[in-house]
Amino acid sequence: MKKINNLLTLLFVLLLSGACEKDGDKFFLSSPEESALIASADAVVLTEATAKLYALSLAWTDQTLQISDANYQATTRVQTTIQISRSEDFSGTIIESTESGLSKSYTVSALNIIAYKLNATAEEAAPLYFRLAGSNGSNITPVYSNTVKVMVTPYPIDMHYADIINKETVADSGKDFYSANADGQYLGFFGAAAYEGIYVQEADGTTWHTAQSGGIGTPFLLTTDAADGTWDMWFPGQSGCYFVNVNTVKRQWNALLIPQLEVSGIDGITMEYKRADNQWRGVFTGTAGTDVTIQIKGTGKFYDNTSVSGSDNGIDDSKAQNTSFAFGGTAGQLTFSTGENVTAENITMNVPMTGECTLVIDLNNPEAWTVSVTEKEEEPEPEPEEGEYLYLPGIGPAVNGEWAYDHKITIYDKDAQKYAGVVNVASEWGDYAMCLVNYWDESKLYTLATDDNTSTAESGDLINGKGNNLTAPDNGLYLFEVSLKELKYSVKAVTGIYCYLGISGNDDLPPLQSTDTEGLYTGTITLDQDSEYGVKFIINNDWAGSYGGYDGKLYYNANKGIYPVTTGTYDISVDLINGTYTIQSIN
Repeated sequence: MKKINNLLTLLFVLLLSGACEKDGDKFFLSSPEESALIASADAVVLTEATAKLYALSLAWTDQTLQISDANYQATTRVQTTIQISRSEDFSGTIIESTESGLSKSYTVSALNIIAYKLNATAEEAAPLYFRLAGSNGSNITPVYSNTVKVMVTPYPIDMHYADIINKETVADSGKDFYSANADGQYLGFFGAAAYEGIYVQEADGTTWHTAQSGGIGTPFLLTTDAADGTWDMWFPGQSGCYFVNVNTVKRQWNALLIPQLEVSGIDGITMEYKRADNQWRGVFTGTAGTDVTIQIKGTGKFYDNTSVSGSDNGIDDSKAQNTSFAFGGTAGQLTFSTGENVTAENITMNVPMTGECTLVIDLNNPEAWTVSVTEKEEEPEPEPEEGEYLYLPGIGPAVNGEWAYDHKITIYDKDAQKYAGVVNVASEWGDYAMCLVNYWDESKLYTLATDDNTSTAESGDLINGKGNNLTAPDNGLYLFEVSLKELKYSVKAVTGIYCYLGISGNDDLPPLQSTDTEGLYTGTITLDQDSEYGVKFIINNDWAGSYGGYDGKLYYNANKGIYPVTTGTYDISVDLINGTYTIQSIN
């Protein structure tokens, strides 16, 4: 690519016409005269490998208005527009951009998109024509610069893929939706957090976002018009796996929330969605060299532009439609279909090992979803950030004769520095401390003041630093609640766990049963209608504490329960100590 080494001194004179009158004198304002325009190259070859590099630069001189009397100045500046066409007389399609500076540079990718939009043939050299259009008023005919001809050889643009753009960074997320026929209808699975926002950008540079009406975003309706605002495309308030259909022709998109997968053909398997990996996984016991044939189906919640209500066009979960879905195809090329009469097809795969195996449904490649059997892998727990947990050294048995940091509770309100969690107390010496890190650091330690005679095992006041240890309650299961901002703690014995069904007018709280594993409760619930507010787990039948959740994880004092749980009968398991749950349909 050639560079501009020297710009010629270009003359761009703006004369005056029109008329204004003062004290009998006349002053004239006119449209600008022709301006010179130069380009850094007369021919460029574009390649995908150099897409981010610069391919071409244009430059021109400043544009000013002149007036016959130096005591007066023109009140408007010239608006400069670059026009690009495939025809020298600009009689065909024209691409325009308004510029405020004296130069314009195009990356290889940007120039290639322009060539594509002007219907230039890929991998063939053809002229693009550039000129400036200058005007100092909407009612004044523009004056044009000289025309610059550049021979451009573009590379093919694959309109099968559309990039998913991160709302916060406005950068490519590295994930795509796929259009099998390159017809503007893009499909794919996406692991969304609650209310997560994205943009969708086609390969030709067209970016789609939410349309608005009267200053209010209209969910699931699309626009490319920046003047309409740049509302992101936001998901419903449930985190999880969504099947997304972005139809740029109809200017609409929709999302099917898949709360769970029903897998037949493998006894007792429970599938769990890993949002960060965009995969469903389930563990089972396999035998090397054998084949398993499975069927995958379920019922999801379908959201589109009819799933809104209120003056703010909020997404209304009650208007989402129950929609059946099923997978088919082969293990290496899954298909996905929805509708009232869909049928799950047989999918066969080989089991490569004996023992614990993992069934993995990988939804990352929108062109080829797959299912496979792999060896079970222990997933390492990520290193927690400081402050994510509050450790309780001494609340459990000693390790090597010392306090251990293997019991902890979790932060649930960062602003108020509030922590909560269920702990199995079995203190070796009957006392303990609280610490923000899993090692001894007195600056991050919380204990009792040495002159504190009122704090008990059930409640009290903390100090930051080393004082007297806290008294541990008797052995058993307890709910710990701590506010480091208020320096308060409370401890309540857990006597039972109950399930709130989240159905309006139904106050039933069916109990779950304790198991041989401390903190693990199981049971069965039946819903005669969809859970409106989401399922929650209640401690002690008196709302002493409650848990909602999503993605198999429990969250203390969550505003919403677990969504969506639809009409039917379910097996429930709740592990309060590890903060996990399962809800498995048994219909």
